[in-house]
Amino acid sequence: MIRAHALRLSSVCIAVTAALASVAAAAATTTICGFSGGDPVHGKVVYAQTCVACHGANGRGTIPGAPDFTKKGGVLTKPHAALTDHIERGYSSPSSPISMPPRGGNPGLSDQDVKDVHAYLHQAFGCGK
Repeated sequence: MIRAHALRLSSVCIAVTAALASVAAAAATTTICGFSGGDPVHGKVVYAQTCVACHGANGRGTIPGAPDFTKKGGVLTKPHAALTDHIERGYSSPSSPISMPPRGGNPGLSDQDVKDVHAYLHQAFGCGK
């Protein structure tokens, strides 16, 4: 009886683990505004830790020169390669008194973290259209 219960419990645990893995995989492969390869759920965490001080929780910028991610025709309309490049290498807008440092000033961000933030930007603030 105990052994049968343990086997059923083990089967349930395996099924739950498989279901969670499937949900995580689906989130990681979501295409948002034509961009795929990033996990917006993890991107939100990275954004909150690295980006929010300058770009704001609402995506409208908190310092002079930080772009408004919610603006129609704004930065989120740029090609995905350009946006990823700006996150990875930093960016200096001609009208901005300061530059965004590479990886938002956090050299510990992985390439996947960059993709995840990119996906989050589009999920949270749209495609710029």
